[in-house]
Amino acid sequence: MSMFKIESYVTPILLSYVDKYVKDFKPADAQVSLWGGGVVLHNLVLKADVLQQEVSLPFTLVSGRIHELLIQVPWTKIMSEPIIVTIDTIECVLNLKPPNPPAEDEEPTRENSNRQVVEAPPGYMQALVRRVVSNVVLRLDHLIVKYVEDDIVLSLNVKHLQINCADGKWQPAFVGEG
Repeated sequence: MSMFKIESYVTPILLSYVDKYVKDFKPADAQVSLWGGGVVLHNLVLKADVLQQEVSLPFTLVSGRIHELLIQVPWTKIMSEPIIVTIDTIECVLNLKPPNPPAEDEEPTRENSNRQVVEAPPGYMQALVRRVVSNVVLRLDHLIVKYVEDDIVLSLNVKHLQINCADGKWQPAFVGEG
């Protein structure tokens, strides 16, 4: 199995997730670094409206910013070791007002038109790609949530959070099909 083959399917999937939630992201700039095993992105501004719709939050996400996003891909051991996505400091500002429904004439349609098209892998590759993508580990260092209402500012700081696949004993594990 040529490594380039799986890279050519996994890379656009990873970058399309970043592209979906981050403003002014250029997937082509990150692709070569990712093929080399890792990419580091700094000072990313999140698309608050997209996150709002995806997660159906009961409050309004005013803004979000990621200080550093690191994606590490163990290409040579891709079928046995997870891709690790590390977010170092994410800062979100929220407001307790319920979110406004998106207006008909807003921009998202224009923005979606330049989004990367992720090509579906051939049959035999689909299970491999699904397995790789479902084993992504997300590490979050420093989540800062600020609630702003008139002259009140409340701040919550979570130092460390990690989301892994786990085995039957709840130990972090690389999970296969099944």
